[in-house]
Amino acid sequence: MRTLVASLALVLALPAAAQVTTVDYASLTGGEIVGFDDIAGGSAPGTNYDSVFVSNGVGFGDHFVGQTVSDVGGFDRLDGAPSGSLSLVSGAAGRNLDVFVQGSSQVLAGIGSAGYPNFAGIGEGAFALIFSSDQSQFGFQLVGGDGGSATVSFFARDGSLIDSIGVSGLADSFYGFSRDGGARDIAGISVSNNDLAGIAFDNLKHDVESNVPPPSAVPEPSTYALLLAGLATMGWSVRRRVRGRP
Repeated sequence: MRTLVASLALVLALPAAAQVTTVDYASLTGGEIVGFDDIAGGSAPGTNYDSVFVSNGVGFGDHFVGQTVSDVGGFDRLDGAPSGSLSLVSGAAGRNLDVFVQGSSQVLAGIGSAGYPNFAGIGEGAFALIFSSDQSQFGFQLVGGDGGSATVSFFARDGSLIDSIGVSGLADSFYGFSRDGGARDIAGISVSNNDLAGIAFDNLKHDVESNVPPPSAVPEPSTYALLLAGLATMGWSVRRRVRGRP
């Protein structure tokens, strides 16, 4: 009897088997790519989006209904679980999402508590995405990593957590994730980070075509190209961020 109790205790103490595994981005077989070149962006600080939007058939927002967002040292922290069927929510005005040109392409960044167009906020925020078709793999190119860490959480269509993976030592590199056994049940993903340089994302790869319908009413994105020209210059000199490195 004691042996049985001890065995049960050992089983309960063991960590749950991984449901999503980190893999080489190049090993992902999917051919669906989100590059954010189909929506307004532009030179840093780019285009601010205060609402959910769709790029290349994938929906993007700040977090999912049921999750809460709090500020921890200027970074977005996600808590709680999505409630019911997976659905996106935008952040507060100036604290949702930003798209800007980095190098030769456009990238996505979440906006933290400092808000848009403050360079101390662009790249510190969380973001969430939703597919219309369930996926078995996911990957992205990370821009501006400076040794911080990120949490990538994978959710099923009913909002249940499939797995949550911590990635440390962030760098300008590619990251890939694959569902255990090739199961195709990833409906949504959320990402948060604490990288001091702020990070952005490009070339999001998945394996099944998605076609999330655009929101019925999307406010015009706010751009400040002329007003912020001087501010952008000052931002570059004060702090190296994902927008560029002097």
